[in-house]
Amino acid sequence: MQLAMYRAKARQLLKGNWQKMAALVALWLLVEIVVDSMIEGVFGASSFGYQMLNTFANYFLYFIFLNAVFLGVYKVSQNKPSYYRDTLLLFRQPLYTHLVVLNLVQQVLNWILLLIGLAPFYRLLGWNRVFQFTFNGLDSVAPYLLNISQQGTISETALLFVTVMLVLSLLQPVILTYYQILVLLKFDLPQAPLKLIFSLSWVILKGNWLKLLGLTLSFIGWELVVYMTAGLGLLWFYPYLIMSVTIFYQEVKAKKVQVIQ
Repeated sequence: MQLAMYRAKARQLLKGNWQKMAALVALWLLVEIVVDSMIEGVFGASSFGYQMLNTFANYFLYFIFLNAVFLGVYKVSQNKPSYYRDTLLLFRQPLYTHLVVLNLVQQVLNWILLLIGLAPFYRLLGWNRVFQFTFNGLDSVAPYLLNISQQGTISETALLFVTVMLVLSLLQPVILTYYQILVLLKFDLPQAPLKLIFSLSWVILKGNWLKLLGLTLSFIGWELVVYMTAGLGLLWFYPYLIMSVTIFYQEVKAKKVQVIQ
């Protein structure tokens, strides 16, 4: 299937379901904003307590609401009714524990990607900034990039650094889509051990990594719309991207791992 066909089928399946899926995305973002604000209000944005509790919430709470979007889109793709209360199902054991592990794997992959990209610039940044940016994510680099852009002259090293950060921003969504495929496999095989989930993900994606990359990058235009709408476009961008990846997953799964259908 061509990349444009994934997107066309995604739009077709989302017809009549955009509002519900957008509401799930809004719930995910709202939970992050509200909980983050509460923690900041109690401890202060620069405190150790804020950093620890917000990190804990990120690894053990926020991601579940993203998975609820995955589940909602997954059910719509199978012409099944999707309910907001389905989010509560994701907190049940042993599913929740497995999803926590998959989320931590996603975080580790992001750290590795960022560290590989940042480490060569340790002379420009200093190792403290390298590790700080790696742990806090690509968004934490934005203030530093803004500071560089405001300088009268930009060195070749700084310009190369900006370029690498732009490339990393394009590659990070690939990790998100791989994470989504792991979660979809878990939805398909709720009793399967994680070792089998990882093995099946590599079987499914063998020979399809570039196609997945192409599908992810084909949404660059939509990402620009998100920036132009101050993030409001996320409510429609995420369901569109997630549904397209779900269709991709179902197609390659059917070809490579028919036993799990």
